[in-house]
Amino acid sequence: MRRYPLSAREEILRHYASWTALSALRSEAPIKSKKDIYPLLREIRFAQVFDRSKGLVECEEFEAWHKESLETVIKEHPKLANQYGWAAKLVNVYLKTYAYVGDGGRDGLRDCLHPPIDASLWRGVKRKFTGRNDILNKSHAITRIASITSHDKYLVLIDGLREASHQLNCSLIEIEQLWEVAEDA
Repeated sequence: MRRYPLSAREEILRHYASWTALSALRSEAPIKSKKDIYPLLREIRFAQVFDRSKGLVECEEFEAWHKESLETVIKEHPKLANQYGWAAKLVNVYLKTYAYVGDGGRDGLRDCLHPPIDASLWRGVKRKFTGRNDILNKSHAITRIASITSHDKYLVLIDGLREASHQLNCSLIEIEQLWEVAEDA
């Protein structure tokens, strides 16, 4: 539920971010339709990280909000029970569109965002960090979204990607620069 008035730009961002999240979950996701995804997005308390009147968002606050959001998604749809990977992809694609691409949300938010994890990101990180077991053992501890069945497993991947982003001197979301399309796609 919205608790603050949205400008026309924010409304456009919200609609576009919803559509990109829907589009990202069409392949192997356990839910794929807008009748499933749009109501889930409405259950997430995005105002906590989007309402600029709340001031700077610190990454610790974001992490707590992110975990709560994943648990909300999982709780609200039976097909997503223990599917932290798919819940995270839904939330992270929405945030990437709204806050990173659209520059919406509170100050500091962009620096806290998680990348949407998928095979294309895993492929790019593996190519860039070949031989860096300190990074790959975490970022590739699991390599299927459906196998990310707990928040702790998800955080291991994020820790590995965070280490990789430090090596590239970029924010965590900007590890997306390594995203690769499969050659046979």
